Amino acid sequence: MKRLLPTLLGLVLVAGQAFPQQRTITGKVTSEQGTPLSGVSVTVKGTTTSTATTPQGDYSIAATAGQVLQFRLIGTALAERSVGTEDVINVQLRRVALDLDAVVVTALGQNAPARSVATAQQTVPGPEIAQTQRENFFNALSGRVAGVDVTSTSGVPGASSSIVIRGISSISSSNQPLIIMDGLPVDNRTVNTALLASDKNSTTAFSNRGVDFSNRASDLNSQDIETLTVLKGPEAAALYGIDAANGAIVIKTKRGRLGGGVQYSTSVRAERTTARYPLQRVYGLTTNVSGANASLQYFGAPYPAGTRFYDNLDGFLRTGFSQNHNLTFSGATADNTINYRLSTSFDKEAGVVRSSSYSRANITGSSQARINSWLTTDLSMIYSYVNNDQVYKGDIGPLMGLMLWPQNDDARNYLTAAGTRRLVTVIGAGTELDNPYYNVAKNKLNAKTNRLITNVGLIVTPFSWGNIKTNLGADTYTSQNLALRDPLSATGYTFNGLLDQADVITRNLNALTVLNVYDHPLTSSVSISGLVGNQVSDLKMTSDAQIGIGFMDPNFVSMNNTQTRSNSNTIEQRRLVSLFGQAVLNYKDYWYVTVTGRNDWTSTIPRPRNSFFYPSISSSFVFSDAFPSVRRFVTGKLRIGYAAVGKDARPYAYSPALESKTTSYGGYGYGFWGPNLKLKPEFKRSVEGGVELSFFNGRLGLDATAYRAVTKDQIVNDIRGPYATGFILFNLNGAATRSRGLELTVRGTPVSRPSFSWDMTLNWNSAGAIVTLLPNGIPESYVSDTWLYGNVRNGTQVGLSTMSLTGFFYLRNNQGKLLIDPATGLPVRSNAVSGNFVDRGYDRQPDFTIGLGNTFRFRRLSVDFLLDIRKGGDIFNATEHYLTTRGLSTETLDRDQPRVIDGVLRDGKENSANPTPNNIVFVPSVQTQYYTNMSEELFIEKDINWLRLRDITVRYEIPGKFLKARTASVFLTGTDLFIITNYTGLDPIVNGNTAAVGGSGAVGIDFGNFPMPRGVNFGISVGF
Repeated sequence: MKRLLPTLLGLVLVAGQAFPQQRTITGKVTSEQGTPLSGVSVTVKGTTTSTATTPQGDYSIAATAGQVLQFRLIGTALAERSVGTEDVINVQLRRVALDLDAVVVTALGQNAPARSVATAQQTVPGPEIAQTQRENFFNALSGRVAGVDVTSTSGVPGASSSIVIRGISSISSSNQPLIIMDGLPVDNRTVNTALLASDKNSTTAFSNRGVDFSNRASDLNSQDIETLTVLKGPEAAALYGIDAANGAIVIKTKRGRLGGGVQYSTSVRAERTTARYPLQRVYGLTTNVSGANASLQYFGAPYPAGTRFYDNLDGFLRTGFSQNHNLTFSGATADNTINYRLSTSFDKEAGVVRSSSYSRANITGSSQARINSWLTTDLSMIYSYVNNDQVYKGDIGPLMGLMLWPQNDDARNYLTAAGTRRLVTVIGAGTELDNPYYNVAKNKLNAKTNRLITNVGLIVTPFSWGNIKTNLGADTYTSQNLALRDPLSATGYTFNGLLDQADVITRNLNALTVLNVYDHPLTSSVSISGLVGNQVSDLKMTSDAQIGIGFMDPNFVSMNNTQTRSNSNTIEQRRLVSLFGQAVLNYKDYWYVTVTGRNDWTSTIPRPRNSFFYPSISSSFVFSDAFPSVRRFVTGKLRIGYAAVGKDARPYAYSPALESKTTSYGGYGYGFWGPNLKLKPEFKRSVEGGVELSFFNGRLGLDATAYRAVTKDQIVNDIRGPYATGFILFNLNGAATRSRGLELTVRGTPVSRPSFSWDMTLNWNSAGAIVTLLPNGIPESYVSDTWLYGNVRNGTQVGLSTMSLTGFFYLRNNQGKLLIDPATGLPVRSNAVSGNFVDRGYDRQPDFTIGLGNTFRFRRLSVDFLLDIRKGGDIFNATEHYLTTRGLSTETLDRDQPRVIDGVLRDGKENSANPTPNNIVFVPSVQTQYYTNMSEELFIEKDINWLRLRDITVRYEIPGKFLKARTASVFLTGTDLFIITNYTGLDPIVNGNTAAVGGSGAVGIDFGNFPMPRGVNFGISVGF
């Protein structure tokens, strides 16, 4: 025993020396200017031990002597520091335009070194999005990512926004990307008016015209976003399957970190818009024989001298005010085994248009925990409540009423002495356009949404060569929608009022499991890594809609106050089951080959065609590592990729569904859509190649990508068929499109000094797509909802752009001369002869777009701004056509001047060698059909360019302990402050429909849209 005790003591001492002792390493991470950097990832190389820096740039991590600490932050070079005898390691990160050692987010939320990624993707930091202070974070992406186009439907709070990556490829289906948040899909639906009971009758239907509902991604709080990564093409998003045929946006939300503490920010915003069209004040309303106003057309006698005019536009629009509050609590244990984050936010906005408002409350909670050496959990929950009051648009909206209301009448007096709607013409309440004040006061458009998103993530590491990652999530929400057409309004008078109510209940369940295999050496030079997994997605949407017609009390808004009611219940279900895999071959860390495959089984395609497989292959070659001699001049990599991805149909597209009928004795019957049991998935095959280069020690970087994609067997929705079939509309395969484009991103740091720096980013994009085939040889395909004004729609034909426009345009002879009617001297339109819509070469697709971002830092002051530039693309100024046909445009002031239209008479000789020149003189003030029947073609403005200041932020870091806070800053942000454009309308960023409409929608069709307002935010942010 006496010998045993010394022996055991000696073994303990030897063991203590044999195992390195861990100790806590602390330090601060700063920029080249000495500014503390928050959110820097600090990892012990080769282990899972990691942490992140606090808002003050501090970190704390457990490590042993000899281990290496890695410091990573987007936009900076990887920094490594060996742990020696010191306990404090401070690091300064250097900004670079290209960091091949950075860890980036790829498909399925996987992390990979940038050098291995062989597909086009681009990441935007969350704070860069949040600082724009936009209510819908989608709108902050324009100009920040090459190849991404975002279009808002109007400048009214809560307006929907559509986002398209690499242009329009689908003729009638959605072109919007898949939204992924923390590994699982997020619903970005915009309510389609087809869910409203009023859309079951063509006389009461909206058909996505004149109304708007928010896209559901706007429910998210931009302050919760850590990073946003755009996977641009099928090559990058292939592992996500059919839902990502149009690319994917991968959002990573924030998590707690050590020393997080309490963060509070608040801002107030003021915004204005002019919405001013030049209107003529020479000629008054058209009158009938008794002198009464016969219509709201202005082909009457001149106004008497001394007439008083009112500026009804300025009197109607107001200064919009909004406020935003964000409060966050976050932290972590000393060893970072557990972290937590709880954030709350509140937004309240009163828009520039009367009666428009938007309010949103968000509560977000998340926590990560390392339970033991083999189990890690990641839990998150987001709750949001949104209440949105919008106004109608188009010819039933207040903007048209503002302009058509007589300028010699005060529009504020919109009620009679009896409290009813005041009319100014004899055409009747059902025909006279609504007074704008009456419109917004009486016609209501409201949506209330309660939403809950939950995500449970588990990472199990039962073996040394890989792990199993599982995410289970639910995205559920209820949206209560109300659309009121007042009994005395122009839209509701015929029916004595209409009230639409629809509760849209959506439930998305997702389960994703991935087995990750770490990098494993096969030889001394080659290693392999990969993953296999499966995903199950289950969607169910139920709409309970009702319409009430005929108000008993015109001032009481209730379904119980209507005389006739009808219901419409819609159930939409879709299930998707998927298996997928990926293998990555790595040769000496400079040549990578990635192969993926995925098989989807979808419920929206009939068996056995509902199962389909699609592969992808891509390769990345880091030539500056393969040939070290070139590093003196350039660092970079080459990449190339190919992918074939499928896309299924919308639910119930191949079989007719029973629906309730309002005919005698009720019951159920088939609707408009006929069966197509031969329906099959469409396929897109895409190839892309790119290069990423870095010069001048990382001060200048270039990322260029060229791509080409072909979509075949494309499903075209709602094609009219023979009535003898018993149905009206069919969904058919058979269309094909071809897309191509070039994307270019340039990043640079022209100036980098301790007291001053300048960073810039340029995103350049040129894209286009044409139609190469249409089903069954049909001459034209279009989305009927886009036929929202006159006789122009988003029609396309074989050989035309997917962004083309067709219409009842003027007829021309074989020499391109206008054909003139010999009886009137006026041009002949196509509908007068054939009734066919024709092409005149109009294309809404721009030649190219540029986003130019600049960031200047001078000590504690920073200035960040983004310029948005567009070259080319056509826009249909339907608003100006509307004003011209009613005699309000200033272009009608020469109406008394006789004229002869240049053209040839349609007398049978128009296509001969000697057509008859037109010599018929007419006076427009006498033949007013010159204006009233004027072709919309004259109002499609070609080659529209713009230069827009998207946003600018000036921020100052307050020194010292302001309000006893650890950090404090004040900021001033401006959005859409100016635009320089050759477009004559209010705003060239337009969409006459909503984001719910497929295909190219009504992007580039400007009809009664309020422009994006100019806004200024002032705010303060403090951390304790």
